[in-house]
Amino acid sequence: MNDLTRYNVISSRIRLARNIDGLAFTGNVKGVDHAKRMRLPDGIERLLRGTFDYDYFRLRDLTDTQIKALVERHIISPTLVHNREESAGIVERNESLSFLINEEDHIREQCVERGFNLVGAYERLDKFDNLLLSKLPIAYDNQLGFLTACPTNLGTGMRASTMLFLPALRHANAIEDTVKVFRERYGLTIRGIYGEGSSALGDVYQLSNTRTLGMTEMEIIEVIQKATLAMCTAEKVARDKLMAERGEEIKMKIERSFNTLRTAYSLTSDALMELVSDVKLGVIFGIVPLTETAPLDRLAVLFSASSLTLKIGECAPTIRDVTRAKLVREILSEVL
Repeated sequence: MNDLTRYNVISSRIRLARNIDGLAFTGNVKGVDHAKRMRLPDGIERLLRGTFDYDYFRLRDLTDTQIKALVERHIISPTLVHNREESAGIVERNESLSFLINEEDHIREQCVERGFNLVGAYERLDKFDNLLLSKLPIAYDNQLGFLTACPTNLGTGMRASTMLFLPALRHANAIEDTVKVFRERYGLTIRGIYGEGSSALGDVYQLSNTRTLGMTEMEIIEVIQKATLAMCTAEKVARDKLMAERGEEIKMKIERSFNTLRTAYSLTSDALMELVSDVKLGVIFGIVPLTETAPLDRLAVLFSASSLTLKIGECAPTIRDVTRAKLVREILSEVL
């Protein structure tokens, strides 16, 4: 990862949509199709057995808190939850590789790599995709490519995306204009941290392709790579301008946030996200005694409400906030 993307590209993701030929999509399920869809998760699990170290779960067997925690950590999508009775997940223990079954499409394959590594994510996922294609009757048309529930996924069925940290553009009140320009220039989608319709918590944005038809997988990746580098360049320009014009103000804000993160007695989820964003910017500017932002990214995910509840058990929100602050202090003390 080069210096331009080192701090601003949190992760890279490749997602593939695949469907079983002749089996109805989610919105058209009837008796026979329902029975087949109920058997699909176990069938795919058998195909993948022994290929990597994973956890296999049916959503109907999970609690609401467990499901919310999986959504918060981007392991499953909110859409998968809507079809709880039939849906399932096969998730690598390190949460890099996953297969979501009976979501909008019958199979959603996904690989997430840390940092700017779209090619690596695609190459790893492609091996498993080829395995499924060789064993399952996947719906495919010679002209349209892979057939999908949503027409926007026709063709490769692939969505490539990068998760970007863009605090300086937000501080400069330039994020909305920049996003508009990128949508027009590259034809891409830029959304909040949880995808379509979500807000940019912690100044984190997801950049992904909108076109899958008439392009190869590598052509899609090249567009996302180009746009990601351009967005990181825009962020660097905004960052340099921010420090030149408001350096002392920004430095003081970062130092306050860093001290609060280290010493706070109680922290809400939203407060943690805001503080982490400030301190990550401090890492980039060299203002705080950390050289990498990865530990801070892990803090933001680990201590979201449902994930923390799974760790410490059900409790009142006030107790959870106090425990969150305590755990944050302990983890920071290990890396400082």
